[in-house]
Amino acid sequence: MESPIGRLWLAVSARGLLSISRGELPPVDHGPRTAREPDAAAMIAVQLEEYFRGHRRTFSFGLDLRAARRFDAAVWSAAREIPYGETASYGELAAMAGHPGAARAVGGSMARCPLSPVVPCHRVIHADGSMRGWGHDLWVKRWLLDLERRASTG
Repeated sequence: MESPIGRLWLAVSARGLLSISRGELPPVDHGPRTAREPDAAAMIAVQLEEYFRGHRRTFSFGLDLRAARRFDAAVWSAAREIPYGETASYGELAAMAGHPGAARAVGGSMARCPLSPVVPCHRVIHADGSMRGWGHDLWVKRWLLDLERRASTG
């Protein structure tokens, strides 16, 4: 699908969204766990379009986290609890995920996350408020945060 942050490729299984990749070319195949789920992919694309227009704050579809490490799944689930339009530090997210003191490991988990913006990795920032070292282009992170701030203020 086309989006304001570039072309997005959705990988969907019968269990839910596997990944969102950004780029001109499709990503590598996810193997046998990937199913052709055109109806689910279309519904996910509609929700993402609504999000990019500032009309959706939460997503109502499942995620297929079978391939995720247990730590990553806990961190990504906790990140989904960061309110729309707000941010949390890596240390705060580590505590939210039940791993206080693991801010650096949380940073690695966020960099590996293939589900942004559904898992709002862009809402996680450094304790000093800076945005650096993100696994995607920093302009995307800023764009997503600006979108949410604009939509939150009307």
